[in-house]
Amino acid sequence: MSDINVPIGSTLKKIRENKGYTQKEISDHTMARSTYTKFENDDITPTLSKYLSILDHMDMSHEEFSYLLNDFELGQKETILYLFKQLDKNPTLELVYEIIEKGETLVQERYDQLTLDILNACRGYAVLLEEQDLAKAKDYAQKVWSRMETLDKWYLAELHIINSILYLFDSDTAALLTERALETLAQYQHLEEARNLKISFLLHLTNLLMMDQKYEQSLFYIKQMEAESARIDYAVMLATALVRKEVCMKKIGDTSESGLIDRAIRIFDSLNKQKLKELVIKDPENFLNLYSKYPVDQINDEILT
Repeated sequence: MSDINVPIGSTLKKIRENKGYTQKEISDHTMARSTYTKFENDDITPTLSKYLSILDHMDMSHEEFSYLLNDFELGQKETILYLFKQLDKNPTLELVYEIIEKGETLVQERYDQLTLDILNACRGYAVLLEEQDLAKAKDYAQKVWSRMETLDKWYLAELHIINSILYLFDSDTAALLTERALETLAQYQHLEEARNLKISFLLHLTNLLMMDQKYEQSLFYIKQMEAESARIDYAVMLATALVRKEVCMKKIGDTSESGLIDRAIRIFDSLNKQKLKELVIKDPENFLNLYSKYPVDQINDEILT
């Protein structure tokens, strides 16, 4: 909320009046009406507990209220974080460079550690997408990990960053980090952001395991990716899981399921994702492989659903 200059009180009053609530209804049993009146007049600032109580009685989330305060715009840092989270689904050079540009502007104005981490993560992505140079990308990723490994607990922002540098590690270490991330994300089970991030972790991990030819281990996580994608109706990732599942099963000689790639192709057909369909047919083993010879930005428009 660093970009916000609008007084909180006048915004509370406007929202309350638009929703048809009285000051008494908003203050309810949590505070005196006179206290709430002072909030609306910007005479005093509400404590966190009273602020959250007010929003609850106004049927509004903190995110929406912040958005309204900033005249229906995200703040500078919020914009960077929002764009960075889009990389989970849509890792393109255009998006990466947009984040780098906005991030560099912010850190020139003030110190912000999270933005510095995001900048290094994005510089690593840029190397992967533009040069396909994994070793060079790892130099940027290591700068991020040097801080992340010192933290006692990871929250959603940190998990997004760790997910973006998972390629830094060997597949066994990446699996351990993913397990830790999944345990944390399970505590956020009602947030869509956490569900999408879980799938993204599984996407990256199975990619690394398949590159190391650890097909049985990869299948374990692919099945989780398949189940989670089906549960939240994430069709592109469900189809991706099906492709990887058939590839791994064939590698270990498991013929218990067949036609999974054909099913994935039918899903892409139904979604009119022709570029994705063509890539599956061309090289299913490297499908949506960030580190393969196929630049991800060739298919980015079809990934986001």
